[in-house]
Amino acid sequence: MKRCKNYINGAWTESVSGNAAPTFNPATGEELAQVVVSTPEDVDRAVAAAHTSFYETREWRDMDSQTRGDFLLRIADLIAEAREELAYLDAVDMGKPLREAEGDVDDAIHCYRYYAGLIKMPQGGSYGVNAGFGEMHSYTIHEPVGVVGLITPWNYPFLMGAWKLAPALAAGNSVIFKPSSNCVLSTVKMFEIFEKAGMPKGSVNLILGPGGSVGSAIAAHPGISMVTFTGSTAVGQDIMRCAAANVKKIGLELGGKSPNIIFADADLDKARNDLSMNVAKAYIEVLNAAEAMTVAQRQVSIDSMQVVRMQGFVDNGKASVAQLAQQKATMAQSQLTVTTA
Repeated sequence: MKRCKNYINGAWTESVSGNAAPTFNPATGEELAQVVVSTPEDVDRAVAAAHTSFYETREWRDMDSQTRGDFLLRIADLIAEAREELAYLDAVDMGKPLREAEGDVDDAIHCYRYYAGLIKMPQGGSYGVNAGFGEMHSYTIHEPVGVVGLITPWNYPFLMGAWKLAPALAAGNSVIFKPSSNCVLSTVKMFEIFEKAGMPKGSVNLILGPGGSVGSAIAAHPGISMVTFTGSTAVGQDIMRCAAANVKKIGLELGGKSPNIIFADADLDKARNDLSMNVAKAYIEVLNAAEAMTVAQRQVSIDSMQVVRMQGFVDNGKASVAQLAQQKATMAQSQLTVTTA
């Protein structure tokens, strides 16, 4: 049975507690692995490693942007090589259909390549100022924040990690990453890829464990300069309170269900058709086996006189969902036919 461990300062390590908990395939109940249960003391160890990496050895921070970009491209290539395995891990650990998981891995590859290209381009600028006071100029430079804590939810395990890790690393930060404790297998594989790519010690650190203790410790730790979190509004509020103690920078993506607002002067026929497709896309949440906050599910009509006319939106939405359901049923039947042929 695989035992998933923390990755701190370039080494796979047990939790200080010595405890571990199982992770299961949600479809079959099969135990997939044992995952260490970390504690705030493990967070301290990870922060110490990241702090040394950023402020003392400075290998990743001081690396020129061209070389750092090459690292990210190397990471993207390694992800591409492990595409099938990574998609499979998300499918069995989180419950995401394999097709959706494969799309997430492809998006993650593009994400690392995008940020690699971004930092390879010339940045910044210089211009003259205050001519009346003599020769003076102003210029812009880009600097990393420092030690950054990254916390992700369970619905997009691998892709959400890429969205946080790639830009943080591209900027030269040292990171401490905590995935949802419900699905960690693709993240563990991601850190194996970091190790294979030769990331400097302490530049990437992985902490596995419950958000209530480990996540809070990351948010409150004085050695972490910034924390970013995706998840519920209630937890985001807790993170804000923890971060306020040392005025930590925060980046939060919370709650919400993507409302559309329809004004009185809108083209209602066009709005009705567009919004009905958004309701149909709520079917994505069924396909993804989890919430997808980018799906628009709330429509607000400003003028109550439009209610009757907007009934067409409801009818169109029902028809679109039924059409998508029929397409999925046909696809499933085709796959069954191929399997039994």
